[in-house]
Amino acid sequence: MYKTAKVARLGALSLLFLITFSCTGNKKEKQPNTKEYTSEYVCPMHCEGSGSDKPGTCPVCGMDYVKNNKKDSHESH
Repeated sequence: MYKTAKVARLGALSLLFLITFSCTGNKKEKQPNTKEYTSEYVCPMHCEGSGSDKPGTCPVCGMDYVKNNKKDSHESH
């Protein structure tokens, strides 16, 4: 019985370790200076390669572009 408890404890610690580091691992962060963030009109989902100076739809997900209210704040940095 002692061996079973030890194996269970080791398995639980291993699982906790894997969950912790998979959640805090190296995730690719979106760059706020890219077209999908700095264009006059942007996709609400900020799909890669989206963004335009005119209203339209996102070529990736098909959502309607929205006016980028943060455009001026990105240009000032």
